[in-house]
Amino acid sequence: MSEKNGSSQALAIFLICSTVYRLFSGALMVSLTWTILKQNDGDYLPLALAIFCSFLPAFITPMMIKRLSSSLSGRQMSGGFLLCMACLALASGFSREFTVGLLVINLLVWLMILSLEASLDMWFTQIQRGMDESKVRRISGATTATSQAALMIGPLLAAGLMPILSPVGYALVIGGGLLVVAGTCYTRDRGPVGTEQARIVANPARLPLILFIPMVLVWPILGAFNFMLPVYVSNHGWSLFELGVLDAVFGLGMALIGVLVIIANTGRNLSVYLSALIALAVFSTSMWFLLPDTLTIKAISLLILGMAFGGARLHIRVAIACRYSEAAVGLYVSKANALATPVLMMILSLQLALIENAWVLPFLLVVLTVTLLLQAPATRLAQSNDRVEASGA
Repeated sequence: MSEKNGSSQALAIFLICSTVYRLFSGALMVSLTWTILKQNDGDYLPLALAIFCSFLPAFITPMMIKRLSSSLSGRQMSGGFLLCMACLALASGFSREFTVGLLVINLLVWLMILSLEASLDMWFTQIQRGMDESKVRRISGATTATSQAALMIGPLLAAGLMPILSPVGYALVIGGGLLVVAGTCYTRDRGPVGTEQARIVANPARLPLILFIPMVLVWPILGAFNFMLPVYVSNHGWSLFELGVLDAVFGLGMALIGVLVIIANTGRNLSVYLSALIALAVFSTSMWFLLPDTLTIKAISLLILGMAFGGARLHIRVAIACRYSEAAVGLYVSKANALATPVLMMILSLQLALIENAWVLPFLLVVLTVTLLLQAPATRLAQSNDRVEASGA
């Protein structure tokens, strides 16, 4: 009973920390992106540069995660990364008038975000150890729903606070929130890892390429979306409010698919589940392209796209969490993020060349991601809860 209570408490702490982190990080990133864009009216190159440079830290995160995972748990790493992000949020309040300063802070914030994506997945893997896959899928649905709800509120928080607070005041609110989360994450307990964990870090189990490619595409999709949306809003003469709404409904779509997984235990029949996600992505693309440019229609289109993208991310997360060790998950996530950088560079280059149709790429990439997952041995991946033991590349 005490072990069950301990697991429930650990899950609750993880849920709170990952949710509140995404609330304040979402508000921080929207504020940085919007400020960089508005400091350079009519010139989208600084925004593209900011988004591309955001992913350069991905090249060093695999080495960081591999080194740190030999002595720290996912929870301990998350606490340290959050502390660094809180300091960067505070520094951003004193750099609002300097584009170069904002670009540097944006770069360092993304180093923390990419590191946190790996460390949080490690923490989640440790928590779900020993659970059956159906339960893991529902827990993942819950964390997806709460995290995306937080990301949905984050841009609205930025839109509400930035006009009424000074840059320093806004930075204090965001930095203070991140500091509280870092303190909540803090623990001296390293968790059930040791020499076996170190062996797995050195020789990680094989990950199917058809699953690794969608993992690589996750951040390019988000980067392409983060570039497309401010450009679209600015070109149509809309304001930060419209940007916040459209960004929020995309996150709401990801939260909604998480709720559906919890309620209906969606995902048991993976072929049907992934086929439905493809249908959602295609329908969303058709809506955006064919229907009038109104805020309501664009919001509905992004809501549906968010469901398709969120469903794909949820499937990837469960597939790796149920079959790999905490350290191996962190290593593979960080490697995927590193390979995402050159992919993002190509995508941003295409978006700059086709600036009027920059919206096309994130939509098509979501369709491609879910299609690849459907082609993967998804049924086989869902049949066994045994962790992969064979070592490979």
